[in-house]
Amino acid sequence: MSELEQVERELRLSRIRRLSTAMKWFVTVVLIMVAVVGALLVITVLLPVVLDAVTETVDLSDIERDLGDIPFVQRIGVGIVLACAFALLLGICWNTRQLFDQFRKAAFFAPETLARIIKIGIWLLAYGIFDILSDPILSVLVTWDFPNGEGKIEVALDGGEAFFLIFGALMLVFGWIMREAATIAEENRQFV
Repeated sequence: MSELEQVERELRLSRIRRLSTAMKWFVTVVLIMVAVVGALLVITVLLPVVLDAVTETVDLSDIERDLGDIPFVQRIGVGIVLACAFALLLGICWNTRQLFDQFRKAAFFAPETLARIIKIGIWLLAYGIFDILSDPILSVLVTWDFPNGEGKIEVALDGGEAFFLIFGALMLVFGWIMREAATIAEENRQFV
């Protein structure tokens, strides 16, 4: 490798390290915000009287209902569903943060890096599936106490679910491909 090629490579690696460091800390801030917002939202659903949120509404497509009108047991169910959603988002953020940390170290083909890419794909797919299932579950929980025949099951699909499913599958396949590339590169090193 010539000196010019070495300098260009160092510039590229420096750029990767700088952006990866910035993104690691950006995702860290997002992770903290997701945790705080998730905790506050779950607490608000569980204890709307304490937080003066009795008149806040739960809005699911055609269902709109004040938090104070939903019985406590049902609000516990809603809180659990919300906590699961935020836990999945935290898993995505944590693994993304760790992946940027690996990139910052220039450990592109390290086993941990490849495992993080695959984990991000799995977490994204899990969130996409959960997002599809959460609307019907929440609609049943919010209307459980309605008289017979008045309860509702809402199914809502938007671009968010498709994004998480497609991007999750992309990351999963990309992780598998990168793992294969690392294996081939290692075999070539041993052969020479």
